[in-house]
Amino acid sequence: MNLYQVGTLFRSSRWYVLTTALIIFSSFLSCKDSSKDNVQNPLAPYEKQFDEIHRLVYENPSLARQKSSDILKTLSQDKPEARVLCLKYIGSSYAFETQYSKAIKYYKQALSLAEQLKYYYEIANLNNNLGTIYNEFGNYRGAYIYFIKALQNYDLSGNRQKKTGTLNNIGLTYLNLNHQDKALGYFKKALNSSTINKDSILAATILNNIAICNFAKKDIEKGMSSLKRSLSISEKTNNLYGTCVSYQIMGNNYLSLNDKANAYNAYLKSVAIAEKAGLVNLLAISKVGLARLALSEGLPDKALKYANEVMAVSNDKNSQSLKADAMQLLASIYEDKNDYKESLKNFKTHVKLREEMTNNTVVNQIYDVEVEYLNQLNQLQKLELEKKELAISNKNIILLLMSLVFLIIFGGLYFIYRNHQNRQKVKLQDTIIELTKRKSKAALEAEFRERKRIGRELHDSLGYLLSLAGLNASVLKKRGDLSETKKNELLNALMENINEAFDEVRNISHNLAPSLLSEQGIKGALKNIADKVNQSGKIKMSFDTFGLQGQLDDLIDNALYRTIQEIVNNTIKHANASELFIQIARDSHQITLISEDNGKGFDSENLKNQSSFGLTHIRSWIENLNGSLHIDSKINRGTIISILIPIQKT
Repeated sequence: MNLYQVGTLFRSSRWYVLTTALIIFSSFLSCKDSSKDNVQNPLAPYEKQFDEIHRLVYENPSLARQKSSDILKTLSQDKPEARVLCLKYIGSSYAFETQYSKAIKYYKQALSLAEQLKYYYEIANLNNNLGTIYNEFGNYRGAYIYFIKALQNYDLSGNRQKKTGTLNNIGLTYLNLNHQDKALGYFKKALNSSTINKDSILAATILNNIAICNFAKKDIEKGMSSLKRSLSISEKTNNLYGTCVSYQIMGNNYLSLNDKANAYNAYLKSVAIAEKAGLVNLLAISKVGLARLALSEGLPDKALKYANEVMAVSNDKNSQSLKADAMQLLASIYEDKNDYKESLKNFKTHVKLREEMTNNTVVNQIYDVEVEYLNQLNQLQKLELEKKELAISNKNIILLLMSLVFLIIFGGLYFIYRNHQNRQKVKLQDTIIELTKRKSKAALEAEFRERKRIGRELHDSLGYLLSLAGLNASVLKKRGDLSETKKNELLNALMENINEAFDEVRNISHNLAPSLLSEQGIKGALKNIADKVNQSGKIKMSFDTFGLQGQLDDLIDNALYRTIQEIVNNTIKHANASELFIQIARDSHQITLISEDNGKGFDSENLKNQSSFGLTHIRSWIENLNGSLHIDSKINRGTIISILIPIQKT
């Protein structure tokens, strides 16, 4: 595994560069305000200025920021709507320069003011843009929540046209999580929207995303078909941004297929378009593709030239994302040139930049949030129906008797509700008690199996060795006529049996309470396990750790150690894998363990209906520490195990 391959562990997919460009572009399609339709529009005096700033956000972000700041300085407190837009455009200008911390700062200022005004349309836009940035960080759960809020507020504003762009962004979130089918569902839903024909730029963007999704699924024919449709729309509307991105996607696809000639032509077209339109960031992304192409052709000096050009743009634009890409390229280039010292230096800088951008990212599935969103939609529909019914009843209730009947009915419903609530509380308590019983039973069963295993080891190995030693000692005691040579042989055998017994006791003791944990901590124990696995030659094991300075709680240490042992044993015995990677990271709130192998995998749905002692042990250890375990595996796709253990603050 070279440094570039290791670097991809910090990226959501091999399409990362292009999905970044696409999601930012589709997000800021919502920047333009739609309140012009209102006759008493408070933004009317600034309409032309905001139109110009909206255009400059794409073409010259720093100039757009300056103009927005100038307007903001002149605004009085009685112009809150205009202040919201100024703050939003300042945030957008920083986002286009990938200065995300500053972008988030201004977006949240704008969002706070918009929420005070109940300015639903801009609340939706700002949530959409914040979701875009969180998606860029890899915080997909946070991104998804912002996108859901955007959808809700577009509904409240009555402007459902803009929901199309947000649906596209949710699709990109699933694509970054490698759920291509789910992503395609959202992309197609966005593409089939009744308003999509009014926005050719967004249509081209969605088609580009569909192409990326199909390429990721190895469906090259469908991917190229979507890409050609996108190019046709972009060229007809003179959408240079969309055209440039399409050729970048095409170049990446050809490069993945090792079709270097077509990849080179596609990258050159994207470069030409970016230079013509002054799209500096996209030009740098195209050069990243050319650098990778040159590296694949064995031309490290040519790749180095492109990488240095990308680095210059990243410094000029203060773009951490581009700088991280450039550092990753430089690491691969210097590795190819056998300059491992320089390669490692650049790779470490790349990892540091990615960690800074990640902002303590924890990769989580978002299906529970999606269910919560659907429930919220149902609640909104019920609330709307209740409002209509209340309006009708208010018109009809004109007599005191009817009011009294209403109060009686309301009191009865309230009584029923309270009664139902109490029954639910009792049911919840029963469920908690049942789960506690099951958990205790699982812990006792795990302890019983562990004791049984220890007894079996003592009987099978230590008992056998002691029996041999006793036999040799008995012969020495009873046979006084033995020759000196025979006595020496028996004594040597006796000592050898005793030494083997000591070794076996040491091994059993080490398995029960490994000294490495107390001496070197979980990091040293993990290295010890990896060294032993790699010595066997059956499987290549690598690992990485972050933030494990200092001593962990003994219970957490032992649980992690036992878990890693079970994972390694299962991988060796069942997975038929050639590689195993384990990563442990610690922050101020929790410890994360991620295991990934390239084995044959299994159907995780069927596993729920089967018992597995190894996984039962792991689940018991983790749940006893209030942690959570997630297994992601499919046939012929390997297995990923994610474990989260909260850290109790003292």
